[in-house]
Amino acid sequence: MDDKLQNPAEYMTAEHMAMEKRLRESEEKYRLLFETANDGILLIDRLDIVDCNRRAAEIFGIELEQLRGSSAKRFIPPVQLDGRNTFNLLKEKGERVLEGEPMLFEIGLSRADGSPIDVEISLNRIQLQDKTLVQVMVRDITYRKEMEEWLRYLNLHDKPTGLYNRNYFEEEMERLQSGRFDPVGIVVCDVDGLKLVNDNLGHQAGDELLAAVANVLGRSFRSSDIIARIGGDEFAVLLPGVDEAVCEQSVARLKANLEIANARKTVRPVQFSVGAATAHTGEELKSCITLSDQRMYQEKALKKSRQR
Repeated sequence: MDDKLQNPAEYMTAEHMAMEKRLRESEEKYRLLFETANDGILLIDRLDIVDCNRRAAEIFGIELEQLRGSSAKRFIPPVQLDGRNTFNLLKEKGERVLEGEPMLFEIGLSRADGSPIDVEISLNRIQLQDKTLVQVMVRDITYRKEMEEWLRYLNLHDKPTGLYNRNYFEEEMERLQSGRFDPVGIVVCDVDGLKLVNDNLGHQAGDELLAAVANVLGRSFRSSDIIARIGGDEFAVLLPGVDEAVCEQSVARLKANLEIANARKTVRPVQFSVGAATAHTGEELKSCITLSDQRMYQEKALKKSRQR
């Protein structure tokens, strides 16, 4: 006869003990994975942190014992960089997760000391005994974000001068064509003698000359103006909301700052030719930069005539 029928009580006890053993082993494996994960893991009931691993504590800059049992609210900044309300954003995503929709997104949070941190978050709904919790997987992407920002900077800036490059200048031209910033002043500068410096003193000397020009330009315009190096020896400035009178004042200030820079004799003399014009509508911007170029070349030709 089957042993199960002969000793049902013993069989049930052995089966129960085996089940408990498997459950205990399963829990130990889960706890091992939980504790050694490379990402931070938190189990959250509403805003209360029911459980968390050591990596989560490291990410948020807090002791594990202090993080476990605390509220997640302290790590939620009021707003994101784009102005969105952080709490409302997380609340909306949390509600969708509780309805059974997993979520993966990037967001800015705060460490325990209040410093900002960029993270990638994965949200999942889990059932633990009789409770429905949200499992939060957190990955610190601050370094990645910094690298992305640095690459974006390199893509939009000119290396020798630190000014914006032609790519960014053309992007801003398109943006200003909307007409929301009319009128728009445009100033074009062409460095005199850059080729001569490069040929006789080397490209490092040429880069120093370009940097000196960028310094003069930076001192002469508003922080809201877009100053860019758009060619080898050519610079251009977009002045949103500036009419002819203010544009002329800006050019006069630029030339005065050039004289001041040369009088200090801290670098080799800097000379450039300038042309300016004003666009009253977005449609006029392209023809306006052409007119600025023409006026700049007229000034350059006049200088050469005087030199001869």
